[in-house]
Formats: sequence, structure tokens, C-alpha cells
Amino acid sequence: MEVLKDMEVILAARSVQAVWQHYVERLTDLGFPNVAYRAVRILEASCDRMRDDSLVLSSYSPHLWHELVSLDLVESLPMHLWLVGNQGSESWDWMHQRRLAGRLTRCEERALDLFARYGHVAGYAIGLGDRVERIRAGIILGGPIGMRQDKLDELWSQHGRMIEAVSGLMHLRLSSLPYAEPDCVLTLRQREVLECISVGRTTQEIAELLDVTPATVEKHLRLARKALGARTTAQAILLATSRKQIFVDHGAPRSSVARASAASLQDGARLEPWHAPGLHPPGHLQRALNSDG
Repeated sequence: MEVLKDMEVILAARSVQAVWQHYVERLTDLGFPNVAYRAVRILEASCDRMRDDSLVLSSYSPHLWHELVSLDLVESLPMHLWLVGNQGSESWDWMHQRRLAGRLTRCEERALDLFARYGHVAGYAIGLGDRVERIRAGIILGGPIGMRQDKLDELWSQHGRMIEAVSGLMHLRLSSLPYAEPDCVLTLRQREVLECISVGRTTQEIAELLDVTPATVEKHLRLARKALGARTTAQAILLATSRKQIFVDHGAPRSSVARASAASLQDGARLEPWHAPGLHPPGHLQRALNSDG
């Protein structure tokens, strides 16, 4: 019944924050109050490949996370290397064994020591691999501050399968939601013109549909390209679609203009792992969303 409730709540959630809040509460009940999730959206074409957008959510201490960011140790998180090459789950013993064998990099040791300074000396990693097309993700879990690995292993033996199942469901739901609300990135008009262009409407047709001039339509397209960091309208549509900024239904009532636009269209056409060689993330395309849980 608990799994059924998780499914109902997560599938009904309409925002990243709502999904994350339920997930953290659920894992806290199971003895894992500290959890960090990172996902990267990847766009790949025959001529190029890039990291489009990223999402980071954490219930660890915000002070710990801020130190990781300021010291540029995010890519050296505990178990990061394991997550790069594996799916499923593994305990931090894997990482500690590598350290004893002298196989951790200096940055990985610094990140591990930073976690230990905040009382996190044990944990688990869940590799989500390529469960969702064009998204690579992983999760790092920790028990209460100061808990040893053997005690955490006892909790995992009881709840590990449940945690993996709920984590997979959480990941699937997050992949269908925009990392930021569309209104925070594009205006209503910018979304409308991108949607109309993407289904084959001409500038003149869009102008007539929205009762504006063609020049105004071009202005909205130009501003949409700028907001998305795109060089062309085609790239803007690709990025907006990938980031779930257009054609997104949150289940909430839409404005009369949006409803009219949608109705009009109906008669027409209507982490690779977390960090991998060959991925080139443009600075203006990167975003991280941090949460205290």
C-alpha cells in the first residue's frame, strides 16, 4: 500500500518541488534523510553533442553543498566515479576501498573529507543510467549524521528494493517536468509563437491568429531565442521542447489566449553519465536547482 501511495502522489505531482518533497519525506521515513539527485539532459545530433540543462536537488546541509560548489568539487562527489560507469546500487565501501588502494584523485579525497567533516561517513549510490532517453542521472544517499556503514547496510537490507523503486519512479516523473516553470523562462506570447512555428504556421498566420503584426511575432521569436540561449529559431524550439518549456500541460486552467491558440492549432497540424568526454556545456545553458528538502 505504501508503494501505491508513492505512485499516486508522485504521478499526481505537477512540479519538481512537489515530487522532491514527497521523495525526501519517504526516504527519511526509511532511515535515509540525506539524499542528493543530479540529472543532465543531453542533446545529440549527427554533427554535435551538448549538455543542455542540469538539475541538482539535495536534502544535505546547504552549507555542505555550497562548499562543494565553491571548491569546484561537484564532479568529485562521493561515488561519482561509480555512478559514471554503473547502474543499480552500491555502498560507499566501494569508494573507501579505492581510497585505501590509493586510487582516488586528490579532488575525490577532498570531497570525501568534506562530507566526513559534516558527519557523513557512510552512504549508498543509485545509478539511474539511461532509464530515460537523453537524460543521465544518479542519486547519493546517506543516513543520519554519524551513522556507520554497517548500520546503514542493515537499513538497506530492509528497504533497499523499496528505495530503488521509489527513486526510479521519482526520476521518471521529474524527467517529464520542466526544471523551471515556463513563465520563469518564456513569456506566454513567446511560448505561443514557438509552438505555432513548430507546428508549421507561418509568421503571417501567427500574426493573424494572435491579432498582432508580423513584426511583433518576429520580436517575440527574437526574445525567445535570447531567453533560451539559442542562435536560431529551430534551435530555440529544440531547447524549449527538451526543457519542457512549450507544449506543457500542468493540469491548471490556461489563459483565454492560450486556450484560443491551442484550439486553433487543432485544425492544423497540431549521465552518457553525469560527466563524460565529448560533452560541452555552454555556460548560459547550465542551471542548478538546489533544495533543502
